[in-house]
Formats: sequence, structure tokens, C-alpha cells
Amino acid sequence: MMAAEKWYEYQDNYKRYGLDMKPRTIKKETIKTKKSSSTGINAKDKFRMLALTVFTGVLCVGLIVATAYAASIKYNINSMIKENEVIQGEIENLNVKIESASNIQIIEARAVAELGMQYPVSDQLVYIDNNKDTIKDFALVLKEQAYN
Repeated sequence: MMAAEKWYEYQDNYKRYGLDMKPRTIKKETIKTKKSSSTGINAKDKFRMLALTVFTGVLCVGLIVATAYAASIKYNINSMIKENEVIQGEIENLNVKIESASNIQIIEARAVAELGMQYPVSDQLVYIDNNKDTIKDFALVLKEQAYN
């Protein structure tokens, strides 16, 4: 250990620079709490709790309204999709009818059955020959062949 004289000497040196070497004792302070009511909650805390409860309620109501709105939009979308599918089916049926109406066999059968058309016989056929001289009045020749 240090000698007592040296200890006092060190203390004097530290005191010159404004440092105190004596150990300090920690004083225990008594803590006084204020209780305003039997629940221990003051008015400020009650207001905060009320504001928090109202905010939470408004937030929950907002979520419910947003969910209901999203559900109604989804219902509208689903109904439009179903209407679209019905219209697509009608379009496909019309395309099938167009394809069947433009089929050459169906056109031929309808022409024979409904309009009474017939295939030409051999004497009703006219052939064009490139080697012959052209006839000046081809319409007149066709007319004469048709009526003779």
C-alpha cells in the first residue's frame, strides 16, 4: 500500500487541477409517485387511450369498407367475364355458320334444290379456241346459240 503521506500529496496535486479524490457516497433518494385515482391513470393517459381506441376503430371500419368495395368490383368483373364468354360463344357460332354457308357443296346443293339450277349439257357448252379469229360481236353469237 501507499504511504498516507503520498496519498495526501496526490490529493493535493489533484485539487490544484480541480479534481476531488475523495470517494463520494451515493445518496438514496426516495421516489414519490403521485396517484390521482384508484386506477393509477391520469387524465392525459385516459385521453391518449381514448384517441388510440377511436383511431383503431376508424382504421377497422376503413378496412371493412375497402374490402366491401373490392368485393363489389370483383363481382362486377366476374359478371363482365361471364357476359364476354357468352358473346364469344355467339361469335364462334356465327363463324361456324359463315364457314358452312360459304362451303361449295352446300352452295351447290342449295342452288340445285331451292333455285332449280342444273349443270349444262354438252350442247350448251361454248369453248374458246385461241387459234381461231376472234368474233367481233361475241354477245350476239352467244344469244343466237342460246335461242337456236
